[in-house]
Amino acid sequence: MQAPPVYTAERTSADAPSGVSEAPPAYSAPDTFNVGGKQTKRPFVNVSQLKGHLALMHEFAELKLKVEGLSAQEATVQRLPTDKDRRWAYFVGLAVERFEKWCKTLEPAEYEKGLATLLPPVDVIMVWHSYLLNPSWFDEDVLRHDALKGLANASIAFGASLDGQLSEILSTEPLQQRLDHWLKATLTPYDPLEASSQMVTKEVACPRCRAVVYAPYMTEEGTGYLQEGFSIACSRDNCTCEITRDTLALRKFANDLAKPDTGKAPSMMAGTVHTATNVKDLSRGHIVKATMLQAYSMRRPTKTGTKEPMSDEQYALFLMEKANWQLSRLKSLCAMQMKGQGGRLIGRISSAYSDDKIFSVELVGSVLRQGSFVGKMYDLQWTQPGFFDSAEDEIALQHTIARYHAFIDLMSSSPASFFVPTLDIDLAWHTHQLQPRIYAEDTTKYVGRFIDHSGNVEESLLATSFDVTCRAWKNRFGVSYHHCGCPLPGETLGQRLSRLVGHGSNPSYLVPPNRDDILAATHPSDHNAVFAFHHKAQSEAAQRRRREKIAKRAQRDEANGTKKRDVVHDPAFLVPVPLYYGAGVAGCAAFGGSVVNGGIGVGACAAGVGACSSGNAACGSAGGCGGAGCGMFPYPLNLISFD
Repeated sequence: MQAPPVYTAERTSADAPSGVSEAPPAYSAPDTFNVGGKQTKRPFVNVSQLKGHLALMHEFAELKLKVEGLSAQEATVQRLPTDKDRRWAYFVGLAVERFEKWCKTLEPAEYEKGLATLLPPVDVIMVWHSYLLNPSWFDEDVLRHDALKGLANASIAFGASLDGQLSEILSTEPLQQRLDHWLKATLTPYDPLEASSQMVTKEVACPRCRAVVYAPYMTEEGTGYLQEGFSIACSRDNCTCEITRDTLALRKFANDLAKPDTGKAPSMMAGTVHTATNVKDLSRGHIVKATMLQAYSMRRPTKTGTKEPMSDEQYALFLMEKANWQLSRLKSLCAMQMKGQGGRLIGRISSAYSDDKIFSVELVGSVLRQGSFVGKMYDLQWTQPGFFDSAEDEIALQHTIARYHAFIDLMSSSPASFFVPTLDIDLAWHTHQLQPRIYAEDTTKYVGRFIDHSGNVEESLLATSFDVTCRAWKNRFGVSYHHCGCPLPGETLGQRLSRLVGHGSNPSYLVPPNRDDILAATHPSDHNAVFAFHHKAQSEAAQRRRREKIAKRAQRDEANGTKKRDVVHDPAFLVPVPLYYGAGVAGCAAFGGSVVNGGIGVGACAAGVGACSSGNAACGSAGGCGGAGCGMFPYPLNLISFD
């Protein structure tokens, strides 16, 4: 199997003064990879795009800190919850409202005005970003809703801007044309906090009589539109409908069921058109919808006393009445005619009908989940301006790109498996998804199917699947998937790296220093995932089992006379650690699944690691980690596993 291109090393200070170590070698990152048995024509993402994405996430993290940092008095003035824990979620809810207003006004040709004019405020970009990171739903929604055609074109321009333009726009004051465009489109202030003080009510249509009702976003009783207990009575005297999120979702579901099947995507149900092997499977969508309505009691009746069929509006009301105005009941009636009572498919369809939005993704929850990833990258300082400015710092991003291609190749080798990315791989994966058309083309071409990305996976599944990922990666590439370590304060990534590796041609610098705190820090820690509160007992049991497994492993090591693992980490997340390959590398992983043996003077890319860390407190003394916190320790690692 063909090996991937190698990094080539060149000395940067051959004439260094006597007694002064040489500067570390410079590297040329590979520009082609073996994925799914095919050679790519270009990397799926590049360093500039990763930097642009990190700069964008920095803006998101700073916005969250700003909102959460408001005093109770300031929050009251901005009409935000005084409770800090609820404030951010409510603020995100308002951002989703603004995003929907903006989407519905975008015309397909407006992207031609350029992002400098078109780009919305940062809170809305944050929602847009999260929507794009649900790639299968985004692609299908664009097919099913004509109102999203403008967003589809704007998203192409957005993805293309990651390579420099977006960072430049975000770092400067918005043009007046941009401010005017936003105000005209949404009738809300450009500044998100100013907008929060003015956004008081939302127009909703009664699911039963379609009367317009002005629902407050927030009430003291917790019944506002953006609150968990949303409920408001219809304002029309002869209507008894109680408007809730459930009844709004019911109407959305019934409306889609009632649309006549035209054979085109807008008439299909959400979740039925886009598949891994066919991103526009209209015949499947037709079959699923026909099956859902197959029961005699669900078929479209005729108008009373005529042979003329009911209108779409009348049919939607008929379906809701058949379900006793219960969303769960209507879904059950539809699933009755489906194979296996709908199985996973009815669950996927149902997930798209959780509110009255045009989107099939519940975007508030999506942004909040994505915020966990953003926060981790921010805490690691990867999003800080200038963090990857030097060539030696960029090596970490080059390895991120290499590892991402290997991860995609791993998925191509086992289509039925669920693999869990490390933070560095997820960064590249997310960056790729921000270019929706290119992402779809790349994954279908090199993997043979569209690769979806789920940001909502329960902890127990992630923990188990991460172990599987580690073993599959080691089997395919011959190197460990991840390592763990602590940061040294006060230096940049590249400075720490170059100081620890030493300089010169001796390949021994690839071996970690023989210190307990460093060797112990290379064992894997727990993987921090989405905690499923509705399955709290199961999640806690999974954590307990993993801790017991770690304890048994330590006992086994001690019985075998091997070095005892002294460091015990709290539940952690995965952190990327760069590898530094130069002259004399004995071997590294090929993307085809073999190990490539390199000769003297030849470096190779492709191994790379992701480390685990809890990332809360600072590093402890030289004797080991200081308890709860560890982050990223960029020392060179050889190609053996310490697990």
